[in-house]
Amino acid sequence: MEISVIASGSNGNSCLIEEKDASILIDAGKSGREIEYRMSNLGKSMENVDAILVTHSHHDHITGAGVLSRRYGVPIYVSNEVYSDAKFKLGESDVKLFSVDKNFKIKKVEIKPVLTSHNVSSCGFVIDKFGLFTDTGIVTRQMKNIIGKLKAVLLESNHDIDMLIRGPYPAFLKQWILSDKGHLSNVHASSLIQDKGKNLDLVLLAHLSGNNNSPEVAEKTFETLVKRKIDFSVCSREKESGCWKI
Repeated sequence: MEISVIASGSNGNSCLIEEKDASILIDAGKSGREIEYRMSNLGKSMENVDAILVTHSHHDHITGAGVLSRRYGVPIYVSNEVYSDAKFKLGESDVKLFSVDKNFKIKKVEIKPVLTSHNVSSCGFVIDKFGLFTDTGIVTRQMKNIIGKLKAVLLESNHDIDMLIRGPYPAFLKQWILSDKGHLSNVHASSLIQDKGKNLDLVLLAHLSGNNNSPEVAEKTFETLVKRKIDFSVCSREKESGCWKI
């Protein structure tokens, strides 16, 4: 499997998973043109993508999904609940609905939806030994149960709690980010890896806030809390982050 992080941050998210039997884009939170450009920088092409998976309906995960689906004839896989929120954003696209409590397949590749906790219906995905979990205010029971079985994970590390509390956001926004329906902090992300990710070989820290975090702070937190040697990277908010094989 090859994992390519095309965009990551509160300003847009997209990740390409390439298996032997299928190539799957998870989220398309930049414009179609920007995603095409960044994929090209990584030596990838939408021409080879078999499906687009959508985690939830927020614009930083869905902006380019409809355009890319129509341009390349690629189906969009979305849960029943998310489709209710996102159908107007997706437009006249080829949409395949799934249930968050059932695994499904894209070609021969099995996809396991994993519930996350956000202010809209949302989920992460497990493909083989890789999991992607962003936009969750807490580590859900389903996340805890599955992460010990994974070899690689892309995990939200959205904010530093002190930076958020001392920062310029209004009180209601700070409260939401810190809530069970908000976003995962550096401390909670790194603690999950330390406590439950016993078999992980690769961690990609993702979905960083531009105002309440920095790559340096996320990295320092991880190195402080995770007591064993794991290959990890902090994904870029500004450009494609790179490719990793597992």
